Amino acid sequence: MKLNNLFILVLINLSSYSIAQLKPLNVTFYYPKDSTTFNHDFLNELDYQYEREKFGKTTMIIHCESEVGHFEFIFKKKILSLEHFGGDSTNVYGINGKITKEYNEPFTISKHNLYAFVLLHDHGGIIEKIKFQDFGNEVYWPEFDYSNCFISDENKDGIPEFYLTYLGESDGLDPKPYKQIIYTYFKNSLKKEFIKSKATAFYPAGNPENTYQIEYDSNWKKFPKSIQNKSILVLKKHREKYN
Repeated sequence: MKLNNLFILVLINLSSYSIAQLKPLNVTFYYPKDSTTFNHDFLNELDYQYEREKFGKTTMIIHCESEVGHFEFIFKKKILSLEHFGGDSTNVYGINGKITKEYNEPFTISKHNLYAFVLLHDHGGIIEKIKFQDFGNEVYWPEFDYSNCFISDENKDGIPEFYLTYLGESDGLDPKPYKQIIYTYFKNSLKKEFIKSKATAFYPAGNPENTYQIEYDSNWKKFPKSIQNKSILVLKKHREKYN
């Protein structure tokens, strides 16, 4: 009996030691102004403008070093067309027949596609683990919320979670979706294949029948509370800012 208790105690101590040895993630952000630094850091391995001809310019890269590998989280925007409006004046007629000029602030509408990739550094080179894409058009303009795109390890298992957040701005009265996608895999996954989860907040856009609401997919509901709480916090802060 005493030997069994001793064996159990040793296992518990070894398990605690193993958990304690997990190093925190080492995360670095690279913006376009840092492209020279990035190319220097990853010379002959990866260029900042990864696959530019296919997927457009790189707008941000998040580099992550973890217990399970080194990753690049790459964000890209491919502009298809630009339309410029405003910058001129409109005649405004007063009740006395007096005409005044009202300046129209200039603005630009961009038709573009968004892409994002999770790349893994491997002994044989670079492996693409995740590819995200969302295509815009004349009445739909998706934009990354860069301040809420990040890498974290909320449940402290050594496996990074990749948080991709963006707003689907559009014309008309349809609710505007604010989407947060999380890519990760579970520690007991034999193939270590990433799964995708999504939480979507819908913002009403003028239709009185619509109200603010959030939808969570089935994969999101499988996450540990620590990851779910991080996701909820991002949605909450965005709603406070957006309103």
